[in-house]
Amino acid sequence: MKIVIIAATVTLATAAPLLAQGKGASLTDSGGYVSGLAGFATSTANTTGDVQVEGGIRIARHVKLFADVGRFGNLQGDLQPTLDATTSSLQANQGLAVIGSGSLPASYFDGGLRVDVPTRTRVTPYVLGGVGVAHLSPTPRFTFSSGTLPDGTTPDIGADVTPMLTQSGIFTAPPSSNAFMFTFGGGVEIPVTTHWQADAGYRYSRIAADDTLSASALAINGMTFGFGYRF
Repeated sequence: MKIVIIAATVTLATAAPLLAQGKGASLTDSGGYVSGLAGFATSTANTTGDVQVEGGIRIARHVKLFADVGRFGNLQGDLQPTLDATTSSLQANQGLAVIGSGSLPASYFDGGLRVDVPTRTRVTPYVLGGVGVAHLSPTPRFTFSSGTLPDGTTPDIGADVTPMLTQSGIFTAPPSSNAFMFTFGGGVEIPVTTHWQADAGYRYSRIAADDTLSASALAINGMTFGFGYRF
């Protein structure tokens, strides 16, 4: 959260000189927009990349219906409890020491409402909220440390023993799944040319992951930066 606060402060500080520039008509009430965004997201002390493409169409004054498609690179921190439970069980019941790691990418689609806040400057703040679905693809990985595998073999230290644990029935990998998610946040748009603008924003997302993966929903804080075209 400290990283998010610092990034938001830097963003607003950067925008401050533009706020002081001359007043004029903005494109807040344009017919729509398309933006490409990229940034970082934090979840359970894990930081990963976040990329998304977003589009919106005006449905009322200062109100737009938006939709975006994106991907969190690796929410590994939310996979770690499953890995830790397995390593503890193997050590206690099999005398087998392994190290759990892996990845948890999540692709998502969501949509909702965005409200642009009119100002007397060329900078346009906005707030948004939406719902959607996330596709979670957990990929656990266990490397050998010490002990003996169920088939009686002793691999080299550091060898990937995930397939052996899965085939023996000791470990069942969490399946890929789709989960409900919601998002809310806000940001600012800063005009670069008549139709092109820079975008910086904060978003909070919550994914209702299957309980075989996580006992609680995945909470994600993120900052995104990018450019968009208003039409």
